[in-house]
Amino acid sequence: MASQLAVRIIEAVRLLHRLGYGGVRVLPGMNASGTAWRIVIFNVTEWDNASQFGAPFEPRESCLYSTAANDVFNNHIQFPSDVSCTTVAEAILAEMPSLQRTALSATGNEEYVRWYAHLASQVHGLSDLPIAYADYFDNTEGWTIGWRSRQRISHPPAYIAVAEGTSN
Repeated sequence: MASQLAVRIIEAVRLLHRLGYGGVRVLPGMNASGTAWRIVIFNVTEWDNASQFGAPFEPRESCLYSTAANDVFNNHIQFPSDVSCTTVAEAILAEMPSLQRTALSATGNEEYVRWYAHLASQVHGLSDLPIAYADYFDNTEGWTIGWRSRQRISHPPAYIAVAEGTSN
Protein backbone atom coordinates (compact mmCIF):
# COMPACT_ATOMS: atom_id res chain seq x y z
CA MET A 1 0.00 0.00 0.00
CA ALA A 2 1.32 3.46 -0.89
CA SER A 3 1.95 5.81 1.98
CA GLN A 4 -1.02 8.04 2.74
CA LEU A 5 1.08 10.43 4.82
CA ALA A 6 0.85 13.21 2.21
CA VAL A 7 -2.96 13.15 2.38
CA ARG A 8 -2.85 13.00 6.19
CA ILE A 9 -0.66 16.12 6.23
CA ILE A 10 -3.25 18.05 4.22
CA GLU A 11 -5.95 16.83 6.62
CA ALA A 12 -3.81 17.62 9.68
CA VAL A 13 -3.33 21.24 8.67
CA ARG A 14 -7.09 21.54 8.17
CA LEU A 15 -7.61 20.04 11.63
CA LEU A 16 -5.14 22.52 13.16
CA HIS A 17 -7.05 25.38 11.55
CA ARG A 18 -10.32 24.09 13.01
CA LEU A 19 -8.68 23.79 16.43
CA GLY A 20 -7.64 27.45 16.38
CA TYR A 21 -4.11 27.27 14.98
CA GLY A 22 -4.91 29.70 12.19
CA GLY A 23 -1.30 30.71 11.59
CA VAL A 24 -0.39 27.45 9.83
CA ARG A 25 0.40 27.70 6.11
CA VAL A 26 1.71 25.20 3.58
CA LEU A 27 3.63 25.32 0.33
CA PRO A 28 3.36 22.09 -1.69
CA GLY A 29 5.22 21.36 -4.90
CA MET A 30 7.03 18.82 -7.02
CA ASN A 31 10.73 18.10 -7.02
CA ALA A 32 12.76 18.96 -10.10
CA SER A 33 12.37 15.50 -11.66
CA GLY A 34 8.62 15.40 -11.07
CA THR A 35 8.90 12.13 -9.16
CA ALA A 36 8.20 13.28 -5.61
CA TRP A 37 5.67 15.64 -4.07
CA ARG A 38 6.94 17.76 -1.21
CA ILE A 39 5.51 20.22 1.26
CA VAL A 40 6.74 22.72 3.81
CA ILE A 41 4.52 23.66 6.74
CA PHE A 42 5.30 26.96 8.42
CA ASN A 43 3.99 29.60 10.79
CA VAL A 44 2.66 32.67 9.03
CA THR A 45 4.16 34.89 11.73
CA GLU A 46 7.51 34.35 10.01
CA TRP A 47 6.17 35.42 6.59
CA ASP A 48 8.67 37.32 4.45
CA ASN A 49 6.85 39.88 2.29
CA ALA A 50 9.82 40.05 -0.09
CA SER A 51 9.16 36.47 -1.26
CA GLN A 52 6.31 35.33 -3.52
CA PHE A 53 5.58 32.41 -1.20
CA GLY A 54 6.68 34.06 2.07
CA ALA A 55 10.09 32.31 2.15
CA PRO A 56 8.74 29.21 3.97
CA PHE A 57 12.05 27.37 3.74
CA GLU A 58 13.78 30.00 5.89
CA PRO A 59 11.75 30.16 9.14
CA ARG A 60 13.21 29.04 12.43
CA GLU A 61 10.46 26.44 12.70
CA SER A 62 8.91 24.44 9.91
CA CYS A 63 8.02 20.87 8.99
CA LEU A 64 9.06 19.19 5.77
CA TYR A 65 7.85 16.12 3.97
CA SER A 66 8.50 14.46 0.61
CA THR A 67 6.78 11.40 -0.80
CA ALA A 68 10.30 10.18 -1.57
CA ALA A 69 10.71 9.73 2.20
CA ASN A 70 7.75 7.31 2.41
CA ASP A 71 6.55 7.57 6.04
CA VAL A 72 9.37 9.72 7.47
CA PHE A 73 8.13 13.18 8.44
CA ASN A 74 10.38 16.19 9.06
CA ASN A 75 13.48 14.08 8.40
CA HIS A 76 13.22 12.08 11.64
CA ILE A 77 9.68 11.06 12.63
CA GLN A 78 8.78 7.57 11.42
CA PHE A 79 5.03 7.16 11.08
CA PRO A 80 3.15 3.91 10.46
CA SER A 81 1.56 3.67 7.01
CA ASP A 82 -1.91 4.02 8.54
CA VAL A 83 -1.11 7.19 10.53
CA SER A 84 -4.07 9.40 11.44
CA CYS A 85 -4.32 13.10 10.69
CA THR A 86 -4.58 13.70 14.45
CA THR A 87 -1.17 12.10 15.02
CA VAL A 88 0.33 14.19 12.22
CA ALA A 89 -1.23 17.36 13.69
CA GLU A 90 0.29 16.52 17.08
CA ALA A 91 3.71 16.06 15.43
CA ILE A 92 3.40 19.43 13.70
CA LEU A 93 2.63 21.13 17.01
CA ALA A 94 5.56 19.36 18.70
CA GLU A 95 7.96 20.44 15.94
CA MET A 96 6.66 24.02 15.82
CA PRO A 97 6.15 25.28 19.39
CA SER A 98 5.67 28.86 18.15
CA LEU A 99 2.24 27.86 16.82
CA GLN A 100 -0.36 29.00 19.28
CA ARG A 101 -4.12 28.94 19.39
CA THR A 102 -5.34 32.41 18.71
CA ALA A 103 -8.40 34.20 17.43
CA LEU A 104 -8.44 33.82 13.68
CA SER A 105 -8.87 37.56 13.23
CA ALA A 106 -5.58 38.07 15.09
CA THR A 107 -3.54 35.96 12.66
CA GLY A 108 -3.97 37.91 9.43
CA ASN A 109 -4.60 34.49 7.92
CA GLU A 110 -8.41 34.45 8.06
CA GLU A 111 -9.01 34.37 4.30
CA TYR A 112 -6.29 31.75 3.87
CA VAL A 113 -7.96 29.40 6.37
CA ARG A 114 -11.21 29.59 4.39
CA TRP A 115 -9.32 29.09 1.12
CA TYR A 116 -7.44 26.13 2.60
CA ALA A 117 -10.69 24.47 3.72
CA HIS A 118 -11.80 24.51 0.09
CA LEU A 119 -8.41 23.20 -1.07
CA ALA A 120 -8.44 20.37 1.49
CA SER A 121 -11.96 19.36 0.40
CA GLN A 122 -10.54 18.63 -3.08
CA VAL A 123 -7.86 16.20 -1.79
CA HIS A 124 -9.21 12.65 -1.56
CA GLY A 125 -6.10 10.65 -2.42
CA LEU A 126 -2.51 10.83 -3.60
CA SER A 127 -3.59 11.73 -7.13
CA ASP A 128 -5.26 14.92 -5.79
CA LEU A 129 -2.33 16.49 -3.94
CA PRO A 130 -2.07 20.26 -4.44
CA ILE A 131 0.87 21.72 -6.35
CA ALA A 132 1.88 25.36 -6.07
CA TYR A 133 5.19 25.15 -7.91
CA ALA A 134 7.37 22.85 -9.99
CA ASP A 135 9.95 23.17 -12.74
CA TYR A 136 8.22 23.61 -16.08
CA PHE A 137 4.94 24.55 -14.36
CA ASP A 138 3.04 27.72 -15.10
CA ASN A 139 1.40 28.78 -11.85
CA THR A 140 -0.16 31.97 -13.21
CA GLU A 141 -3.64 30.43 -13.03
CA GLY A 142 -3.18 29.16 -9.47
CA TRP A 143 -2.34 25.80 -7.95
CA THR A 144 -3.23 22.47 -9.51
CA ILE A 145 -5.05 19.69 -7.74
CA GLY A 146 -3.01 16.67 -8.84
CA TRP A 147 0.22 16.46 -10.81
CA ARG A 148 -0.26 17.18 -14.52
CA SER A 149 -3.91 17.97 -13.84
CA ARG A 150 -6.01 20.64 -15.46
CA GLN A 151 -7.97 21.13 -12.25
CA ARG A 152 -6.99 24.47 -10.72
CA ILE A 153 -7.63 26.34 -7.52
CA SER A 154 -6.93 30.03 -7.15
CA HIS A 155 -3.74 31.25 -5.54
CA PRO A 156 -4.00 31.47 -1.74
CA PRO A 157 -4.94 34.86 -0.33
CA ALA A 158 -2.03 37.10 0.51
CA TYR A 159 -0.93 37.29 4.10
CA ILE A 160 -1.66 40.62 5.74
CA ALA A 161 0.06 41.03 9.08
CA VAL A 162 -2.17 42.18 11.89
CA ALA A 163 -0.72 44.86 14.14
CA GLU A 164 -0.36 43.93 17.80
CA GLY A 165 -3.58 44.60 19.70
CA THR A 166 -5.79 44.96 16.61
CA SER A 167 -7.90 42.64 14.52
CA ASN A 168 -9.04 42.78 10.90
